[in-house]
Amino acid sequence: MKKILCTITVILFCGINLQADEKNMWSYSIGQFDINDTVDSFELRAEYLYSYNIFQNNYELKPFLGVMRNGDDGTYLYSGLRRDTKISKKWYFTPSFAAGYYDRGDSKDLGYNLQFRSQIEFSYELGLSRIGFNLNHISNASMGDTNPGTESATISLIRSF
Repeated sequence: MKKILCTITVILFCGINLQADEKNMWSYSIGQFDINDTVDSFELRAEYLYSYNIFQNNYELKPFLGVMRNGDDGTYLYSGLRRDTKISKKWYFTPSFAAGYYDRGDSKDLGYNLQFRSQIEFSYELGLSRIGFNLNHISNASMGDTNPGTESATISLIRSF
């Protein structure tokens, strides 16, 4: 699994043909991990959001890399695709999907190290930045013996550079 993530990272960092009219962005998030359970744990997340359309077509799917850490030392390293949809002059809707490696630390046992994340985000543009609200679900898609899954809610600062 670690070899797959390393390979994806190298391909994404080395094989980039950026579009001139858009800039890459960083997203920093803070919120609550496992919002549907009794365990209270904060979540911190950083993501590198590429500006280019991976398929060069109308789907407008853009890759991203991320790391999540929660208050119980759970760590999730992931890579995926997102689609920024401008729904008004300043508002964006961004669904995304990622796959990655989860190390539970002292956090919730998600049943398997390979995890998949689906997320929706609503964000508001403020100059070169956006402020967003995210809801996501992480699970192993029943690849492990158990699949408890977890949900998180976070607030994000998204900044182009």
